[in-house]
Amino acid sequence: MPDFNDNVSGFSALVDMAGMLSPLDAVEFPADVYSPCWCGSNKKWKFCHKGRDKKSRAPIGLLLKDKEQLYRSGFCLHPEASSETCSTAKAIDSHTVQRRGGLDAIAEDGHVYSIKKGFSNVAKNNGRVDMERHGVARASTFPGYCNSHDTTLFKPVETKGAILNDMNGFLLSLRVVAYELASKRAELRSHIESRDDADCGVSFEQQVTVQSFMHFRQKALERGLADISAYKSKFDEAYLTQNFEDFSLYGVEFDGTLPFVVAGAFMPEYDFSGKAIQSLRLDQETSLIALNVTELNGKTWAVFGWYGGPSCAAAKFVDSFKSLPESEKANAVLLASLEYLENIYFKQSWWDSLSEELSSLLHVRIGGGMTGSIRSPNSLVAPGLGALTAPVVSIYEKLSK
Repeated sequence: MPDFNDNVSGFSALVDMAGMLSPLDAVEFPADVYSPCWCGSNKKWKFCHKGRDKKSRAPIGLLLKDKEQLYRSGFCLHPEASSETCSTAKAIDSHTVQRRGGLDAIAEDGHVYSIKKGFSNVAKNNGRVDMERHGVARASTFPGYCNSHDTTLFKPVETKGAILNDMNGFLLSLRVVAYELASKRAELRSHIESRDDADCGVSFEQQVTVQSFMHFRQKALERGLADISAYKSKFDEAYLTQNFEDFSLYGVEFDGTLPFVVAGAFMPEYDFSGKAIQSLRLDQETSLIALNVTELNGKTWAVFGWYGGPSCAAAKFVDSFKSLPESEKANAVLLASLEYLENIYFKQSWWDSLSEELSSLLHVRIGGGMTGSIRSPNSLVAPGLGALTAPVVSIYEKLSK
C-alpha cells in the first residue's frame, strides 16, 4: 500500500521551499506583545506564538478526533435550503454512492474495502495507507443535506430500476460536487485549526518555515474552495431554472457489475494518452469533472458530468477516454478513480485476489496525489492492464449546446 514515509523527502522539500519564499513578516520578539501575530492567525502575538517553542504538540489521537468532528458536521446544500424548507437544522449522513444497488452490489457481509478509511487511519498505521473494511451504512457518507432534501432530491437515482438519463446524470454529478464542497470546507477549517499546533516545540526559524508552508497551503485550499463553490453554483442555478443546456454528460454501461464504486469530482491534469490538458495554478481558472461509477438497473455505469465548452480540460479528458479501445475503458476508469479520488470502495474478495504485480501497480495510483509527490503524465496510461475484463454494452451522451 502507499506509504507516506516514502514521500517524506518530497514533503520536506516543499516545506523548506516555502520557508525560503516566506511571505510572512516574522519577528521573534515584537516590541508590542499585543500586536497581531506574524503568522497571520489574527490573534495577538502574546496569545499566539509567544513561547511556542516550549509548548508540546497535542496527541495525534486527539487531533484526528477533532478533525473527524469537522468532517462529520455540516448544513444542507440543497439549492433551496432554508430554515423553512429544511427538515433538520443540521445535515444528515448522505450517501454519495447509493447504498441500494451501488454499495450493496459489491458488499460482502455488509462491508466494502475503503481507501478513504485507510487514509483516516494513516497515523495509526505508521504512515501506510491500508485498505480497511467499512460498513455500507456509513461508507461514502457526508454531511450534505437535511433528511427531507436528501430523500426528495435524489429519489430518481435511488429508486430501484433507475436508469441513466439527462436528469439522473445531472443529479449524480450534483451530489458529488456537493460532497467535494463539504469536504473542502471541512479541510480548510481543519487546516486553520492545525496551524496552532503544527510548529509547537520547535525553534523560531523552524516555526517560520512551517507557518510559511501552512500559509501557502491555506491559499491553495481557499482557491480550491472558491473553485468548487463556483462550480456548485452552476449546478444550483441549472436545477432552480431547470435549464440543463450547458451541462454535458457522458456515460458508458459495462457488461455486468464492476467490483468497485466511486463518487467524486477532480481537476484532470493529463488525459488518457498522457497529454497535458490543464495546469493547476492559483492565477488560472480550473476545469472540473464529476465521476460516478455505480450500478443502475443491474449494470455498472461510469458517468462523467461537467460544465464548459468543447475546449475545456474536462471535455478533452472525456474525448481521450472515448478514443480508448472498448476493452480498455473499464481499466481506464479504475485508474482515474484511484489516481484522483479517495471516495472509492471495492469488493473485498476481488481486491484480495489480485496478483502481487497488479496489486503493486494499483497501489502506486492510490499514492498519486499524496502531498510531496508529483503526478506523472502517464498516470492514466496502462494499455493491457488487465485488472478488469468488462466490455462496454451501451453509451449515453448529452453534450452542452
